[in-house]
Amino acid sequence: MTIRPHPAPWHVLLGLLHDERGPLLTAVSVAVAAALFELLPYWLLYQSIVLVLSGTQVADGLTRLAGWMAVVLVAKYGLYSIAYYLSHRAAYQVLANLRRDLARRLVWAPLTWLQGYSSGKLKKIVMQDVERLEQFIAHHSVECMAALAGPLFVALLLIWLDWRLALAALAAVPLAALAQGLFMRGMSERIGDFDSAVGELSGATVEYVRNIPVMKAFRQEAGSFRRMRSVLDRYQNLIAAVIRRTVPGWSVFTVLLGANIFFILPTGAWLMSHGALSLPDLILAVMLGTGMLKPLFKVARLSSEIREILGSMRRIAPFLAWPPPVPRSPVALPATPAVGFNAVSFAYDDTPVLRDLSFELPPGKLTAMVGPSGAGKSTVAHLLGGLAQPQQGTVRLGGISLDILDETQRASLISVATQEAFLFRGTLMENLQLACPEADEATVRQAARVAQADAFISALPEGYGTRVGERGVRLSGGERQRIAIARALLADTPVLVLDEATAFADSLTERAFYEALHEAYPHKTLLVIAHRLYTIEQADQVLVMESGRLVDAGRHGELLARCGLYQRLWHRQSVGESWTIGKEELVDAGIS
Repeated sequence: MTIRPHPAPWHVLLGLLHDERGPLLTAVSVAVAAALFELLPYWLLYQSIVLVLSGTQVADGLTRLAGWMAVVLVAKYGLYSIAYYLSHRAAYQVLANLRRDLARRLVWAPLTWLQGYSSGKLKKIVMQDVERLEQFIAHHSVECMAALAGPLFVALLLIWLDWRLALAALAAVPLAALAQGLFMRGMSERIGDFDSAVGELSGATVEYVRNIPVMKAFRQEAGSFRRMRSVLDRYQNLIAAVIRRTVPGWSVFTVLLGANIFFILPTGAWLMSHGALSLPDLILAVMLGTGMLKPLFKVARLSSEIREILGSMRRIAPFLAWPPPVPRSPVALPATPAVGFNAVSFAYDDTPVLRDLSFELPPGKLTAMVGPSGAGKSTVAHLLGGLAQPQQGTVRLGGISLDILDETQRASLISVATQEAFLFRGTLMENLQLACPEADEATVRQAARVAQADAFISALPEGYGTRVGERGVRLSGGERQRIAIARALLADTPVLVLDEATAFADSLTERAFYEALHEAYPHKTLLVIAHRLYTIEQADQVLVMESGRLVDAGRHGELLARCGLYQRLWHRQSVGESWTIGKEELVDAGIS
């Protein structure tokens, strides 16, 4: 599993904006023009004061200036409307593109890597971290550009009036910046901890909501869910710490940015007393100077929010680093290829799961894999399904390494059904056709009959049109598994892996399923991770696993005669099948 180095957060952000750079550059340019129109009313008011003081043609002049004032206000409204329209359109296009890209790369990323993220953290990245870009692109891009351009235009006008007025108006800026810097030291680490706490809280909330039926069954409340309680406590403590640091700094910053009147008014009065400034000029300087720094509040807010935005980019970057699968030419394989593991080793982090594992699945035959819990059986299914890659050794199909096949060809040759049967929100027919969208109703029903699902589906009021919720919450565990098996059968692959896919089915249903499967698909290569006697006894080959190694392989009778581990597993299963309530001695009957 290789991943490219993560780009810096700024590079990720600029890369996302690249495709929409035209509309965004136009939006900020129009915002600059709108900021200039923000100042024109003050200039017209200045002209009105000059006109009144001159005492000549006051009425006509004021009427003309009022007309220009209306034109300026309409123009300012129009310019801001255009800027916000362009920035919002660009923002939602960026969000749509990014979510589509993340959805693709979630499929490209290895399952073992994704398992390091809780469902709550993934939700936060795909939804909240992406959504955070909307404010930055749609609003901050326009508002901050206007907030920077406005003070710049005012400063240029004050320099035109008298450069000393401009210095007086800007005197409070370094003081405010110094206070902000002192109070905001160390906030980057706090923001990182805060984002981590939000991710944990999101994960704990998802877990809590999913387990509400369990909580109700044991009459527990939210306070009993320790993880939720501890995460909420951490979140509250971090919020309190951030507030204690940021509120005083922000208050000082706000006061200082609004305090430049204490510099402008004395300076203007002194210049006027020395004849360097007229009364209308002083009034204009006071009107513009006292409000010139207020737009910088938006810039200051962006400076704090940009840490969160860059934090979002830092979390998104690992997903964007996964490259698309390299297209490969289809490899010629026999209609019923053999499957082989050749010295395969695999570990989760530093925990070995498979150790130098080698075996073959005879084409067109049923192979059962048994062993105690933790033997590595499900990992074998993951490797065959392309959900993981071996660290050492090769998995071969028809003598060809799976690494040589692209995902499309691999999926057309091997399908996997597990006991974790996930159904999407929609109809049962839509869930079944996921494996083969072009399958007609007759084909779907045939697969459902083999999977022993057609009877209960047909008994539903809406049959195959019945809508199920996310995770198939309207169906029992056994019914969901039968839907998942039918979906795997519809893929019509020559190799089918059943990872305890009938764990929730009763013995009679499981027996009927295997009989129907053998009759309908007699040439399919089957690997069944088994837990019941019938499957093991009827298999053409039984693989016995322990601690990631193959202990023995053969037919049922041969293994009973020579393999001690198989004998113990068989004995426990036999006791479990015959156990009834009332026995004096209970025996561990589990075989996983």
